[in-house]
Amino acid sequence: MSQFIDLHIQSGDVVLDAGLTPTYLTDREVIAQDIVHAILDTGLAHLLVSDRGTGITADTQIKIKLLVEDDVRIMPGTVRVEQPSQGQWWVYADTIDFGPISSQIASTASGAS
Repeated sequence: MSQFIDLHIQSGDVVLDAGLTPTYLTDREVIAQDIVHAILDTGLAHLLVSDRGTGITADTQIKIKLLVEDDVRIMPGTVRVEQPSQGQWWVYADTIDFGPISSQIASTASGAS
């Protein structure tokens, strides 16, 4: 049985299945979605994407790490924020009960997912 259950939200909309019924996430996926939404709500994802070498990026990454580590479901010291390619940002962390998570938090091409 799942400990956490939530609606699956993507690009601000509820994801529907083929029968137009809302889909749900459980446990690890819920935590990852909650983290992305928290980052988006604070405006930190926008700062990462909009920074063009002004030095804001390092500070923003630290703020994101601290925000994610505030989630009691995340193992402290495991949060990483990385930019695998220009304009794409990902957050990685280990949950206490469900293992590792990773989520794209910002992309200049498609927004957060």
